Amino acid sequence: PPSRHQPVAILAQASQAQALRFPGRPWRAPPSPAVMALRMTTRRLAEKVPDVFVQFGLEQQFRFISHPGVMAVSKLLEMRHIARMRANFTQENILGMKAFDPELARKAQIAFDHKLPINFQQLEIIEDSLPRLLEEKKQLEAARSAVAKLPVGTYDFPKGMDVSAARPVPGQKDLQGTQMELAELMDPGCQARLLVGPAKEIASAAAAKQLAK
Repeated sequence: PPSRHQPVAILAQASQAQALRFPGRPWRAPPSPAVMALRMTTRRLAEKVPDVFVQFGLEQQFRFISHPGVMAVSKLLEMRHIARMRANFTQENILGMKAFDPELARKAQIAFDHKLPINFQQLEIIEDSLPRLLEEKKQLEAARSAVAKLPVGTYDFPKGMDVSAARPVPGQKDLQGTQMELAELMDPGCQARLLVGPAKEIASAAAAKQLAK
């Protein structure tokens, strides 16, 4: 059986063999596994992250090659309960709308004048929700600025940040900014009629609060 002195003997033989092959060159012991792992990790951190295949879209999917961070953002945008698409209108878009819907073009002009990215459902009621949308824009700009100033490695939400006007958000007690807001304004009570149990009472209370505003 191998003795505890066998590794020492193997290193001595390796030293003698290297001295014979390369006279005058000092022999160095091979690095330990921990040192090799550290070298590989440091080398990988210095390398560029490899690109990946990204698939974006639900009804109309398309694929492209980009950074893994782009893939993560694309997946978040597809989750309709996390992110809602909003349009940034141009003057050319609004002129095109006037050909088939002058009223929609007028509302889009309001969003354009205030530089508001807006969802098409919210566009229908932009005149009523404009104060909240402007306050939401102001709060989100302040939040982006504060988050951008955080040091690397700090991911906690900045203290004292006010995002009370942002909608939709988890745990909100009203229908503002949700897919149900426009439906409830057009047909009061429509959400409660589709539900049963405690959810029906919650929807009724939220609808009453929404219509009161």
